[in-house]
Amino acid sequence: MPADNIFYAAPGVATVRWEPQGKLVLVEWEGWSNSKEFAALLAAELQALTENHGSLLLADCRRQRVLSPADQARDKEWLPRAIAAGLRRFAIVLPTSGLATTNIKDRLGTAPGGTLAISYFDTVDEARTWLIGNPRPAP
Repeated sequence: MPADNIFYAAPGVATVRWEPQGKLVLVEWEGWSNSKEFAALLAAELQALTENHGSLLLADCRRQRVLSPADQARDKEWLPRAIAAGLRRFAIVLPTSGLATTNIKDRLGTAPGGTLAISYFDTVDEARTWLIGNPRPAP
């Protein structure tokens, strides 16, 4: 396992880490990513899930910027791989950018029903509560 449970860190882009106390993968977006950075971030999420036998992912996307159309399409390939790696619950804290929020919901709205629960939140605390306990119905 990487030092400090960090699987990816790019200043101004994002950090991907394993959070042992919540037994979840935590992604904290800091801004914009280019295609190479986004591909590395997605690979790090898969690695963190696989190495830790994880099933929970919390993505804090509040500071995420809009991705290029090519990068948005990567989720179609990533999602089945994440499910195969064990992902069962995916909590997303929505970006402050309305366009980025719309893009995320459009990309992830096609998740296979019954296999993966995805829910959207305004705060990290709400997302963490849904992932770890006291789940609320998905909107």
